Amino acid sequence: MGIAVKEFLAEHSRQWSPKTVGQNRAYLDILIEYFGPDRLLGTITKQDANEVKKVLQALPASRNTKPKLKAMPLMQAIKEPGHNKIAPKTINSHIQMFKSFFDWAERHGYAPHTLFDGMKVAKAKNSETERKPFSPDQACLLYNELTENPSGLVRKDSHKWGMLLGMFTGARLNEICQLDVADVQVNGDIWFLNITDEGDDNKRLKTTAGRRKVPLHSELISIGFLDFVKSRKSGMRLFPDYSYSANGGYGRNLGRWCNESFLPKLGMKEPGLVFHSLRHTVVTRLSQASVPEPIIQCLVGHARSGVTQEVYNREGFTLKQLQEAVNCLAPHRKN
Repeated sequence: MGIAVKEFLAEHSRQWSPKTVGQNRAYLDILIEYFGPDRLLGTITKQDANEVKKVLQALPASRNTKPKLKAMPLMQAIKEPGHNKIAPKTINSHIQMFKSFFDWAERHGYAPHTLFDGMKVAKAKNSETERKPFSPDQACLLYNELTENPSGLVRKDSHKWGMLLGMFTGARLNEICQLDVADVQVNGDIWFLNITDEGDDNKRLKTTAGRRKVPLHSELISIGFLDFVKSRKSGMRLFPDYSYSANGGYGRNLGRWCNESFLPKLGMKEPGLVFHSLRHTVVTRLSQASVPEPIIQCLVGHARSGVTQEVYNREGFTLKQLQEAVNCLAPHRKN
């Protein structure tokens, strides 16, 4: 098993970010620890896979952070009382990786069959950790604080514009924080963000669908975003004060400020509300404005699905179409 896992990771790691490689290696280490590195994949049965699932359901959430648990063998750690278990979503992430590995192993002759298909657990309903959109009133409060700064909480232009780009584009945290000045472009009279992994060697996109052009909302332009971009022309990066971290890319600083300082001090820190909620908000409001789903997928970097989109509309949508969709978002100003 150990050799097969090593080959699987070597083959796929070129397509994954360093963070994803580390995460998937940790998932597969559970399999190696449970079965042993010398176990032949062909001897692992569906019943064995079911036992692994039971182990995952009993796995302490803090096993990799608490020294006592980290030092324990797997089967001992799952019996240690007084610890929260990993969430259903995390269990399913493990199971999906195990399934991908056994699919690969079957195709490459390491195993006679695939395993872990259809074995995901049900997600908890109304989970407190489920991310959710900001309400219209909350969005207005955020917008007012970011543009007028009445509470004095916004002390950096990078915090201001990083948050506002999240509010009006739905881009992911790291996609925003790794932007170069040259990524703010114009075609005719349409200004847009060219979200790409080109340039800095540390720039990463979550998926190939993440490579996209997102027109700037008219509100961003009217409140001075292009002036901010012009002020950064002497450098390469739009937000040079966001340093790179192997764990969180360039987004760690802004994410921490938003989630641990800005939202709590505004009395807005509640379960499910984090920086990523800006993305949820954009998707929700565009859907409510009757923007077609394929256009929403293009704007936020989700893969378009279905024959019409994958085969016949490979060219995608025009910047004009995307601009009209983006401007369906309310400007968040109070009347």
